[in-house]
Amino acid sequence: MKKRKSITLILFLSGLTAAVVLAGANLKTERYYNYDDLLKTAETKGFVRVIVKLDVPGIEQLTAGSNRFQTGRTDMSYIQEAFDVDLELESAIATSADQVLYKLNGKIYKINHTFSTIPYLAVDLSPEALVLIRNLPEVISITEDRLTPLPKNWKENAGEDSASPQLLDSHKIVGADVAWNMGFTGTGWKVAILDSGIRRTHEMFTGKTIVEQCYSLLKDCPNGNSSMSGSGAAAHIMSGESHGTHVAGIAAGNNQNQMFGVAKDAGIIAIQVFSYIAAWNDIGSYNSDQIKGLEFVYSKRNRHKIAAANLSLGGVTQYHNNCDSENSAMKAAISNLKAVGIATAIAAGNQEGSEDPCDGIAEPACISSCIAVGASKKTDTHADFSYFSENLLDLFAPGKNIQSAVTSSNSAYSSWNGTSMATPHVTGAWAVLKQFRPNISVNDALKVLKNEGFGVTNFCTGTKKPRIDVGASIVSLLSLAPPMNFSGTQQVNRSLLMNEYINILTWEANPQNAQNNQDVTKYRIYTVDGAGSLTLLIEVDSSTLSYQHRMVNRGTTYEYAVKSVNNNGQDSIAAFSTVNPL
Repeated sequence: MKKRKSITLILFLSGLTAAVVLAGANLKTERYYNYDDLLKTAETKGFVRVIVKLDVPGIEQLTAGSNRFQTGRTDMSYIQEAFDVDLELESAIATSADQVLYKLNGKIYKINHTFSTIPYLAVDLSPEALVLIRNLPEVISITEDRLTPLPKNWKENAGEDSASPQLLDSHKIVGADVAWNMGFTGTGWKVAILDSGIRRTHEMFTGKTIVEQCYSLLKDCPNGNSSMSGSGAAAHIMSGESHGTHVAGIAAGNNQNQMFGVAKDAGIIAIQVFSYIAAWNDIGSYNSDQIKGLEFVYSKRNRHKIAAANLSLGGVTQYHNNCDSENSAMKAAISNLKAVGIATAIAAGNQEGSEDPCDGIAEPACISSCIAVGASKKTDTHADFSYFSENLLDLFAPGKNIQSAVTSSNSAYSSWNGTSMATPHVTGAWAVLKQFRPNISVNDALKVLKNEGFGVTNFCTGTKKPRIDVGASIVSLLSLAPPMNFSGTQQVNRSLLMNEYINILTWEANPQNAQNNQDVTKYRIYTVDGAGSLTLLIEVDSSTLSYQHRMVNRGTTYEYAVKSVNNNGQDSIAAFSTVNPL
C-alpha cells in the first residue's frame, strides 16, 4: 500500500511549481495533484478521467443560501423557497461549466458528470484537452477521478460467536434496544446507502419506503446507462453481490421477527455507485459517482427527512491527516450535507495484506467533515483489521462477525467482518437520534455520541476512542429520563373456579435523573392502543418498580408505556414494552 505521508513533500513541490507557472493566468490556482501523472495517463490511454474545479462567481454566497434549508422541514412554502435557491446555485455552476466546455471546442473530451450543488465538472480529457484546460482562468484545480475498490475483508469467514444471532447482539451493544424502548426507532427518517445496490425484495426490507438511484460511470446501471432513477435503479450491480444489501440491513433492516437494523423503522435511500472494472474482474466506484450520489441526497433533503449518508467503501492509500485538498469535490458535497443537518459516515478501511493498520485511515474517510468509523469487536476491543488514526478516527462501532441480509435469497443472511459493517451502525444511530431531536446538528450529534460512548482502547496508541451508545446518548439529552429496562411477562394463576391471566411489568430507576438532580416521585403506567394513544392505568410511588396488571384477556397482546414523574408534576417521555400472550 502506498503511504500518503511519504510523498506529501513531492506533491507539494509539484503543486508549487504548477502554481508558479500559472500565476499569470490564474491567481486562484490551487495545487494540481499529480499533473504529470495525469498527462502521462492521457498520452498512454488517449484520455484521462478528472474532476475539474470551476471558478464560479459568487459561489460562496450561493452555497450559503442553499445551505440555509435544512432537512426535515415539510411545509410547502419552505420547500419551494429551497427549490428556487437551489436552482439559482445550479444555474451559476452550469454557466461556468459551459464556458469551460466552449473553450474545449476542437479538443477531444467527454462529459461524465455535471454537478448542480458544487462547482465541479467530471470529464474525460485527451492530452491536448488536458493541457488546454489547465491554463483556463475559469479552472481552479484538476484532480484524478479515482477508482475506489470494494473492501475485501467482508468476504472472509467472520469466525467469532458464529452460533449467535449477531445483529441482535450488536444493536444491543450500541444501545439501540434502549432507544427503541423509549419509542425511538428511526421512524419518519431515512438513511442513504451509497454502495453496490440493494435486494429490495429481501425480508429485511419488507414494508419499507425505499428510494432508488444509480450512478455508474461505465454504464452499469440496470438500464444500461450511467444514471437511473426509480424502482429497480439500485438493484445490486451483479449476481451474488451482497455488500450493499448487507450494509443496508445493518443500518435500517427489519424482518418483523428478530433481525433488526439499528434504525429498524427508518426508510432507505439506496444509491448504486459502482461499475464493473474489467481489468480487476471486480467492481469499483469512481469518485464522481459517489459525489453524484451525495448530491442526490442533498437534492432530496426537503422531500425526505434524511439523517445520514453511509459510504462503506475506501481507497488503498492511508492518511494520518485530512485529505481535503486531494478530495475537494467530495469534501464540498459532504460539507453541504453537514450544513443542512445530514451526517456522512464513512468506513475507516480494512487491512488487506501486510500493511500496518495503525498507519492511518483510508480515503474518503480522511475528509475532515465526514464521520470516520472504525470497527470494534463485541468484547469492546479494537478489531485487528480496522485502520486507525488518532487524528482522524471519530467513532468505533461493532464490525466483527455482524450478521445481516445477503442476496442469495429473500431470507438469506451471513456474518461478515469489516469497517463496512461498523459504519452502518453509526448511520442507523444517527436516524434514531434525529427522531428524538430532529434539529440536532451534525456536530452536536457527534459530540453526544462521543461523550456517551464506551471507551475502546485501540492497539495502535493505547488511547481510547468511543464506541457508540445511542440509547445512552438520548438519555443524556433528557432533563427527565424515562425508567430503564421496562419489560413485561405474562403468567397464569390457576384455580378450581377460573384461570386468571396477569401481565407482570418491571422497570428500573434511571440513574440519569439523579445525575440531573431530578427528584422522581412516582411512575405513571399506561396501556397503549393500536393508534399509539396512551390511557393511564395507574400511578405508583417511586419506590415501586413493578406492577401486576390483573385479569387481562387471554390470548391478547398488550402494549404498555411508563413515564417518570418529578416533584413538579412534570413527566418524561415514555418507555414502551409489549407483553405477548402465553
